[in-house]
Amino acid sequence: MRLSEFILNNMEHILQGWEDFARKIQPPHRSMDVHELRDHAREILEEVAMELANPDFARSRDASGNTPAEIHADTRAVSGFSVDQLLAEYRALRVSVLDLWSRREKTATWFEVEDMTRFNEAIDRALAESVSRYSEGQHQAQDVFLGIIGHDLRTPLSAISLGATYLMRSENSDSKLIQLGSRMFNSAERMQEIIDNLLDFVRSRSGLGIPVHRTEVDLAVIAEQIIEEFRVSNPGAVIHAVLEGDVRGRWDGARIGQIYQNLIGNAIQYGDGTTVTVSTLARDGEAVLIVHNGGTIIPQAVQPHIFDPLRRGPEHAGNRKNMGLGLYIVREIVIAHHGTIDVTSTEEEGTTFTVRLPRQAE
Repeated sequence: MRLSEFILNNMEHILQGWEDFARKIQPPHRSMDVHELRDHAREILEEVAMELANPDFARSRDASGNTPAEIHADTRAVSGFSVDQLLAEYRALRVSVLDLWSRREKTATWFEVEDMTRFNEAIDRALAESVSRYSEGQHQAQDVFLGIIGHDLRTPLSAISLGATYLMRSENSDSKLIQLGSRMFNSAERMQEIIDNLLDFVRSRSGLGIPVHRTEVDLAVIAEQIIEEFRVSNPGAVIHAVLEGDVRGRWDGARIGQIYQNLIGNAIQYGDGTTVTVSTLARDGEAVLIVHNGGTIIPQAVQPHIFDPLRRGPEHAGNRKNMGLGLYIVREIVIAHHGTIDVTSTEEEGTTFTVRLPRQAE
């Protein structure tokens, strides 16, 4: 008997083993019935059996449809199973089938090894489908959660900003109230920046990328405005501005402002009081933005991942103000403008971020 027939003929025995194992690992807050415990196990095994009987079955399936393994991942996620528990189910299924197969009456036929090899391949395929769908579902849930938080926080944050503005400008406020209002306003601005980064992160993860709206802008004006804001809010920082050539073009001015804000903010934060140099240069067909600082360098091992989301160097892991999204958002904005960004960081030269922006998208 071929393994495909063996699985179909012993389906109930195998399903009972699946059910018993699923009952052992079900979430503690659940009391699942037989239907839930066996969720799509029969369909998964039937697909495995068909793949064993027909090697071309997996390639001939309709790619647009949901496979039993994918649907199983969806329902297990809803039931509260972790990905480790999902993996454990497949391990138990593999062991159950192969153990049962090994205890049958041996015939020493030529196809036994081939069937076992193909069975393992079929189980691995189903497992990969389940894990992929489970991970995709988790990412979607996280993005929805972040999006809801971002949108729902805008209204109360706006009220805080208005209250802070009132305290700063009211004729009845004394110096302490004005100082309190200033602190509240700066905190609200910081919270707004975090929310904007979260929403941009969700947009980029959705596959839509960072939206840009091109207009005629002058990068010299944007750079001067943002540098001046940093000088006011960081009176101890020394920021040197360099401007060369005509840096007017069609870009999203607000998004380019985000690039300056993130790069200059990082340079001040990690520059250890050294001079920050912000250069805005006109080159052949493009504008070049360069932000340089001394101080603590970016470790060589961290540099390849510096633009990854939610990634920070170990020396900054305790910094709660930095969520690890700023440089990721910067890269996404640069990509949306069909530009490039790179970083160099050495003890001798310091840290330099270089952004190149074509004057017009290709």
